[in-house]
Amino acid sequence: MSADIKPSYLFVDEDPLQLSALRRLLRDLPGTKRSATSGEEALLMAEAEPPSVVVAAYILPGMDGLSLLAALRAKTPGLLCGLHTTQLPARDILPPDVTVLLKPCPPERLRAFLMSGSATAAK
Repeated sequence: MSADIKPSYLFVDEDPLQLSALRRLLRDLPGTKRSATSGEEALLMAEAEPPSVVVAAYILPGMDGLSLLAALRAKTPGLLCGLHTTQLPARDILPPDVTVLLKPCPPERLRAFLMSGSATAAK
């Protein structure tokens, strides 16, 4: 990819207030930012335009965040995945390629994770 390609972020949480807070916090981050309130909605959005970075809540309507991330990664290899949750999932179900962002996630940690996706998209 050329250096002028911007990353595409997809945030998934059933709570519209969480999504709104993420949008406000990250409004100056370059790239496309989309949000979904369910796993099914996120899958449809990703089908239309694959994201380069996904941050999903663990508890979602219809499917859990880990199942969503696995489905998205199967369609988009190299996808950077973050799980935004209040509790760590059991180690035996947490894939090694998913970054856990414990709520409340410090803004600088979230931004660092997302910026690592920006660097990946620019390659």
